[in-house]
Amino acid sequence: MKRGVFLLVLLLCISTVSAASLYDYDQLVLELEVDGSFDLIPTQSGGTIKQVKTNLLLFPKDNFRQTIVNIDTEGIVEENHINYIWTDKRVEEKQYGYEATVQTKNKRNKVSKKIAFPISKEKLIGFEQYTEPTETIDSNDINIIKMASELAEGEDDLFKVSFKLAEWVEKNIKYDLNTLTASASQTASWTLENKNGVCDEMTSLFVAMARSLGIPARFASGISYSTSDLFDEPWQPHGWGEVYFPEVGWVGFDITFGEYGYVDVTHIKLRDGFDPKEPATEFEWFANNIDLEAKNLDFNVKVLDQGTLTEDEIVLSTDVHASKIGFNSYNRVKGIIINNENYYQATTLQLAVPKEVEIIERNRRTILLAPGERKETYWTLKLNDKLDQKYWYEFPISLYSEKNNSISDSFRAEKGEQTFSFDEIKQLEVKNEDKTYSQKISFDCNMPKSIQQNELLKIPCTIKNTGNKNLKNINFCIENICEIVNLAINQKITEEITVKTEDAGWQKVFVSAENGNIEKRESYDYQIVDKPLIITEVILPKNLEYGKTANFKIDVRKESFAIPKEVKVSIKGPKFENAWNLNDLNDKQELTLQLNDPPFSFNNKIVIEISWKDEEGNEYNKIITENLKVNSERLEEKLKMFFNIFLKLF
Repeated sequence: MKRGVFLLVLLLCISTVSAASLYDYDQLVLELEVDGSFDLIPTQSGGTIKQVKTNLLLFPKDNFRQTIVNIDTEGIVEENHINYIWTDKRVEEKQYGYEATVQTKNKRNKVSKKIAFPISKEKLIGFEQYTEPTETIDSNDINIIKMASELAEGEDDLFKVSFKLAEWVEKNIKYDLNTLTASASQTASWTLENKNGVCDEMTSLFVAMARSLGIPARFASGISYSTSDLFDEPWQPHGWGEVYFPEVGWVGFDITFGEYGYVDVTHIKLRDGFDPKEPATEFEWFANNIDLEAKNLDFNVKVLDQGTLTEDEIVLSTDVHASKIGFNSYNRVKGIIINNENYYQATTLQLAVPKEVEIIERNRRTILLAPGERKETYWTLKLNDKLDQKYWYEFPISLYSEKNNSISDSFRAEKGEQTFSFDEIKQLEVKNEDKTYSQKISFDCNMPKSIQQNELLKIPCTIKNTGNKNLKNINFCIENICEIVNLAINQKITEEITVKTEDAGWQKVFVSAENGNIEKRESYDYQIVDKPLIITEVILPKNLEYGKTANFKIDVRKESFAIPKEVKVSIKGPKFENAWNLNDLNDKQELTLQLNDPPFSFNNKIVIEISWKDEEGNEYNKIITENLKVNSERLEEKLKMFFNIFLKLF
C-alpha cells in the first residue's frame, strides 16, 4: 500500500501572509514626532550671534488622503514650512521640531477611463516644470530617453505607459542600501547604468523616464512603515513618485512597495518637489565668527488608532494545470485576476509553495487591470527530485497579493502519474498575457482516457468563440497540424488528427490558437496501455545443508506501463506451500519464506506460480520451476534424504 504525506509546512507561511497588518486598514491615526538640532560653533574667540532662523520644510499638510488633526510646535507654521527663530544670542546647541497627529485614509485618485498618451500641450499648461530635468532627475539623459521610448512605443494609454515604466524599474533595479545610495541620492542616469539603488534612486529613475516622455511627474517625500529586516525600526523616511493625470490629479506610484496607482495608509506625505535633493531644512544666521553644524532629523511614529480592515478590490483564483503529476515533473499554476471596480488597478502577486517545490523564473509580478478587466498569469513549478517515491505527496499552494488577499489550491505527486518536462510546460507558456480576449476562447478535445497499444486513435479538437468579437486568421494547431480559420461570434470549428499508439505510457496532445487578439495553449493527456507484464526473480539457498533453515526470496515487479491487477504468487515444494495476494503491483515487491527443517531430499522441485489480471479482467499467469539441491556429510542425514524421496510419492 502506498502511504500519503500532506506537506503542511506551508501553513505557517500562509497564516503569516493572511494576518492583518497596518497596510490593510481603511484609516490610521498616527502620532508623528520630528526632532532636529544644530550646533553653533565659534570659529574664533569672542564669536557672537544676533539671530538664527530655521525653516523646516518636511511637515504634513492636508490632502485627499491625509488630514492633520493637530500640530504642536514652537515654530510658526507657514504655507510650505515651519519657521523657527532664536534671538537669545546664546552660542549653543539649538533644538526644533514638532508633534503632529495625522489621520491617513485608504483613498486614491481613481483613473476610471483611458487618458490619452502622449498628453496634449493644452493639458500640460501649469505643469510644464514637472516635465523638465533637474540635477538628480536627469530626464534629458540619452539612455533614459531611449529606454522610456522603447517601453512606451505603440502605447496610447497614459496609465499603461506609467505602469510599464514602474514595472520595468521594479524588475530591473535591485534594491541595495550600499554606501553611495545611503549617503546621498544618486542621479537617475547613475541608477539606470548601475542597476541598483534604494527608494530615492528607483523613484528618481521612474520620474525621469516619465518626464522624458512629456509626462508630469514629481518626487514625494515622507514616512512609511516597512517590515523589512534591513531596518532596525519599522517607520522610516521614504520616497515615492506621483504622476499627473489630466482631469484626475496626482496619482501615487511607489515602486519599492509595488503600489501602482495608489499608496497605502502607512504613508505620511511631508512634501513633494521637483528633485529629491531639495533641502529638508534651511538655515540662516546673523553672527560674527560663528559656524552652524546641522544634524540629521529624527522621526518617530506611533499608531494611536486603527480603522476597519478593508477588502481587496481584486478577485483572485487559481487553476493548477495537472492535479496529479509523477515524480521529477514540472507543473503550471495559472493565476486569474479580476478587477471588479470601475477604475484602473494594479496588484502585485506572489506564489507561496512548500520547500519541496521550486518556482522557476520570476515569482513576484505586478499585473495591471483596466476597469472590469480579467487577466491570467502563469508560474512554472518543479518538484524536488529527492522525494521518496514510496509515498504520495499533497502540495498546498497559495497565491496572495500585496494587500494580503489570498487563495489556496493544491496538487498531488504520485508514482505512475503523468510527468511534464520543462519544454512541455514551456509549450503551454503564453507570451503575451495582455491578449485578454483569449479567455473567450475554449478548447475541447474528445479522446478516451486510455487506449490499447498499437491502435490508431483519432482525436477531434474543437475551438469555440464565446466572446463578442469576430476573429479572423486564427492559427489553430493540434500538435504540428495547423489550419488558418475564421471564427465568428458563438461559433466553433473542429479539426481532427490521427496518432499512432506505439509507445505505452502517458501521452499528451498540445492545442494552440493565436492571432492578433488571442493566444491560448492547452494540453490534453491520455494513456496508451500495453499488456501487463511481470518480471520474477527467484533466489534459492545455495549449498544448503540438510536440517538447516531454508530461506526463499521471490522478487516481482511490473515490466509494463499497465499495472497488473489481483496479483497472486504461490510457491510449492516437498510437503510445503505458501501464497501471497498482492492486489495491484505498482512497485517492486520482495517476498520471503523461511522453512525450518523441511523434508528435503537430494534434489527438490520448487514451483513458483504467478497469476494476474488486466483492467478488463483478462487473466495471465506464469510458472517457474527451480531445482534445489541439498547435501550432507553425515550418513544418518543422507539416509533421511533417501527416504524423503519415497515420501514425495505419498
